[in-house]
Amino acid sequence: MKTKRELANFDPQRLAFYEKENYVAYYRKRWLRLLVVSISMVKEAYQLSLPQAIYGAYLVARAEIAAAPFPDNDIPTAEAYIRRFYLFLKGIYPLHFDVEEAARQEVNWWVVHRRLFAQEQNQELVEAVARSYAVFFGTPVDRLMEAAAERARGMLYSDQWVRGGMEGHSPLLVREEEALRSAYRLLRSALAEEEVVHGRA
Repeated sequence: MKTKRELANFDPQRLAFYEKENYVAYYRKRWLRLLVVSISMVKEAYQLSLPQAIYGAYLVARAEIAAAPFPDNDIPTAEAYIRRFYLFLKGIYPLHFDVEEAARQEVNWWVVHRRLFAQEQNQELVEAVARSYAVFFGTPVDRLMEAAAERARGMLYSDQWVRGGMEGHSPLLVREEEALRSAYRLLRSALAEEEVVHGRA
C-alpha cells in the first residue's frame, strides 16, 4: 500500500496538460484520444501504475457517460461509479474519507459546472470543487479555495473555447492550461501545508 503523502506527488504541469487535452478530446468527440488522455490524467492525478490507471479511468469514464446526456442524465449511476473508483483508491492508499459523501460532492461539481457553463459568476462552482477536495483529502475547505478558484477559471476558459467554435490554436487553450497548472500547484501546496500541520500536532 502506498503512503498518503504519495497521493500529492502529482506534477501540476503534466496534470494540467492532460486535463486540458481531456476537455478538448471530449468536446470534439475524439473518443480514442479521450481514452488515452483520461488514462494519463488518472495515472498522474493519483500516482497509479498503468494497469491501475486503466481501471480507474474506466470507472471515471462510466460515471461521465452516465452524467453526460442532457437533460436525461443519470446522476445516481454516475455517483455509483465514482464510489467504486474511490473504494478502489482506498485499496491503494491509507485513506479515511467518507466514500458516499466524496462521490456525491465529486459528481455535484460536474452538475454545477454544466449549469453554470461559460458563466463568469461561478462562485458556486468554486465552492463545489473545494468541498470535493476537502472531503477526499481531509483538508479544511478554506485552505483549498484558491486551488478550486483557479481550476474553475480553467474550466471557464474551456467553456469559452467551446462557445467560440473550438479553434485549434486558440489562446483560450493556453490560458486554460495555465490556470489548471496554477490550480494544481496551489492544491499540492495546500496538501503539503496540511501535512506539516498534522506532523506538528
